Amino acid sequence: MLDGMSIRKQVLYDAHTGTMRGFVDIGMGVDETTEASEALVFMVVGLKSHWKMPVAFYFIKSVSPDTQKILVLHALEALHERGIKVVCVTMDGHISNMSMCAMLGCQLKLNQPLKTYFTHPSSGENVYIIMDPCHMLKLARNMLEAYSSIISPAGTVRWQHISELNNVQEREGLHAANKVTRKHVNFSSQKMKVSLAAQTLSRSVALALTMLKEAGYQQFEDCSPTVEFVQVLYVLDNTYKM
Repeated sequence: MLDGMSIRKQVLYDAHTGTMRGFVDIGMGVDETTEASEALVFMVVGLKSHWKMPVAFYFIKSVSPDTQKILVLHALEALHERGIKVVCVTMDGHISNMSMCAMLGCQLKLNQPLKTYFTHPSSGENVYIIMDPCHMLKLARNMLEAYSSIISPAGTVRWQHISELNNVQEREGLHAANKVTRKHVNFSSQKMKVSLAAQTLSRSVALALTMLKEAGYQQFEDCSPTVEFVQVLYVLDNTYKM
């Protein structure tokens, strides 16, 4: 898996090596004068056993999809030389990652036949791409809130149904067996908190919306597409945990 993490900008003198540390460094022997603000970390995680190990990190400010592709292929080659078989690469849904996947040979656009793998540079076997479920769940929640409504095969999915669920619970002093509160609806200050997204797009919320519709609440009479959308995301998010 690979992911970026923010780091504090700081340049320090390394007395051991006689060099300045804190600049951009992607391991290609090029002296940079730009201060790094992120660390791009590569980690190997056991597929059928409980272990994980960081294998590489690069100090970056930003990295192009093409450069990131080179780093991924280099990591795969180095791991193959050491007898480690990589069957998938997990990352978040950032646009640069999506572009890198396309450069590797994947096809993830709606107007293309889906291809979620690329060829290992050393073994020739398929290496599959998995987008981090937690990050994708947050993106789905953010998209629905930002656009207010989206069109699905089942109909119009509306953020208003989630908002109204909270309103009804606050107004009537009940909680229909779900965890939705005001902080789930107004989440802008906690966008990175996975638990809020998971509790918003959960099976309990789908059941609560269905119950309110069946109870005759007018604001939920058209909530069936929203219920289906939430149920599908709940199943997808929990499949990887099985």
